[in-house]
Parts: sequence; structure tokens; C-alpha cells
Amino acid sequence: MTEPAKDFWARADRDLLEHWPKDASGAPETAAKLDIQWELDSQADITVSFLKSCGIPAFLNGSLGKVLGGFASQGVEIWVPASQLEEAQALLDAPAEETPPEQD
Repeated sequence: MTEPAKDFWARADRDLLEHWPKDASGAPETAAKLDIQWELDSQADITVSFLKSCGIPAFLNGSLGKVLGGFASQGVEIWVPASQLEEAQALLDAPAEETPPEQD
């Protein structure tokens, strides 16, 4: 999987860069592609928010299709730090917990 262009980090959101793991030289750790999701139902944004709430920084890449029609028709890629790829995948693969209805 090809990592987004290195100049991405020069333009990256300050919060993302602050939370992204750094290598021994202080440079951002290599990113790994976690998934490709559709934007039409906001699933990709929800997934990134979920990962961030679990302590895994993530970003979307490949939403150039937004210029035509307001969403990326090919889907968008979700990227996470390579060192947290397995943890992120396990979170996405985990079955949803069902909360029992509250009793009155």
C-alpha cells in the first residue's frame, strides 16, 4: 500500500500531526491503509471519529470526487499509523455490543 505523499504532513491538520506517532528521528510514522468506505452515508467520518475516540489517530484520503456531486463516488481510504493497524482492524471487526433496554 502506498502511503500518501510525504508533503501531506506539511499540510496535515495540527491535531492529527500532534497525535500521530513519531519515529526515532521525530518524523511521523508510516501510515497504513485500513479500509475504503463510502462517504455518502458519512460512514467514513464516523469510522475516523470512532478510531480517534479509541486513541488511534486516523485520516481520510482520496476524496477528490467531492468536486463532482459532493461526495467521493469511489469511496475514501482510511489511514492509521502502521503500528496501530492491527488494533484498528480489530476494533472495526469487533461485533457491536448490544445494550439491553432500560427497565422502568
